[in-house]
Amino acid sequence: MKPCPSCGAQIEANEGYPFWCEHCDWNLAVPSKERQGKAWERLERKMRDTYGQALFKELKGRTELVTKQGVSERVASAYSLVVIGCSVAGFLFSLYGLVAWYSSPFILISCLLVLLFAWLSRPRPHPFPKMTILLNADEHPTTMKIFETVAQKMGVEKRIQFALSPYYEAYTTEYGWRRRRVVVIGYPLLFACTPGELTALLAHELAHCRNNDIRRSALVSHAQRILLNWCDLLDPIQDEDDEYHFSFIATFSRGIMRLLLWIPYRLLAVLIHLYWNQSQRAEYEADRMAAQLTGSQHLISLLQIIHMNDVVEPLIARHSLQKQSMTLGQHLHETFSKLPGKEKMRIVRILERSQQSMDTTHPATHMRIAMLLHQDAPPAYKISDWEYNRICQEMTDHLQEKMEHRIIDDYRAKLV
Repeated sequence: MKPCPSCGAQIEANEGYPFWCEHCDWNLAVPSKERQGKAWERLERKMRDTYGQALFKELKGRTELVTKQGVSERVASAYSLVVIGCSVAGFLFSLYGLVAWYSSPFILISCLLVLLFAWLSRPRPHPFPKMTILLNADEHPTTMKIFETVAQKMGVEKRIQFALSPYYEAYTTEYGWRRRRVVVIGYPLLFACTPGELTALLAHELAHCRNNDIRRSALVSHAQRILLNWCDLLDPIQDEDDEYHFSFIATFSRGIMRLLLWIPYRLLAVLIHLYWNQSQRAEYEADRMAAQLTGSQHLISLLQIIHMNDVVEPLIARHSLQKQSMTLGQHLHETFSKLPGKEKMRIVRILERSQQSMDTTHPATHMRIAMLLHQDAPPAYKISDWEYNRICQEMTDHLQEKMEHRIIDDYRAKLV
């Protein structure tokens, strides 16, 4: 115990973790809100900060399904069809322009640009996530059996694939023309979880599959990609180190580009405003469904450890610098199993003050925790300790070398 330099209260000091005061929040080190990012990220952050509290109050206390298709989602779908239709029309018109007005250099270049971006924005299947490894029943029989059991308990009837990635993450996506659904779990996150937290993680991602959240947003995502391509083309580069950055021609051209950027940017803003509520509601609904299976407390604990990158990265750095007596997975499991309660309290305080979320499509994490505390569902099912140990053993036996090699290579690449 040491005295707090600010309020004088006796506070606990945990070796290897930040020293801060839970009484006056001295040295809490709340990160500043993000102001940078792409156009759509800035818009969604603004929506989250402006309307997130109102949506939270609307949904608080409701127990029925909150992701039924509403008027805004129908309008967003119709709006997306108009954007996609305009892109197709631009593609066809550019082909006609290349044939009819090929003698005019200006029209020829304009048609080629529109043709290029219409082609870049064409519908195409999502690729299989990079750096991930698909799990199979031959090499990981126990793991697949347990994961499929959770899927059955979540009411997911269609077959779901599972994959492991080298990042500290978890998400659900589709890939290929047949749109196969896959739940991706990060190797570091898998070993950081307790059995209850892993059950909550699987239940949350499988709830998205059951609600068809990925497929429902496919049309909007395609329209968004079209508008983003145009925003990226017209958004002027801010490079103040360029010797011509402050010249008259550079300033004038940036001004023209900003005027042109206003059109796709505003169209994108309308689309995000229409669909934002639905993406936020989908996360609250997945949380509610997962909590009914695994209990609110396991899901709350999961939401806390997902934000502990500052605990995971030093461990990865240590393994990238010198060989350790334990594997990275074992090191992560040992560290998180001995995680001080005060560290989780610090993360909760930071989340409350910084409005952090998983990404811009998710509600602020502290609001998700508050919603779960309000519901306070008891656990109905949990992966047993024996099953969890079998999962970790299968990952170690078959994937440990590949995964840890990719994790360390990725970490070293960031340092270059």
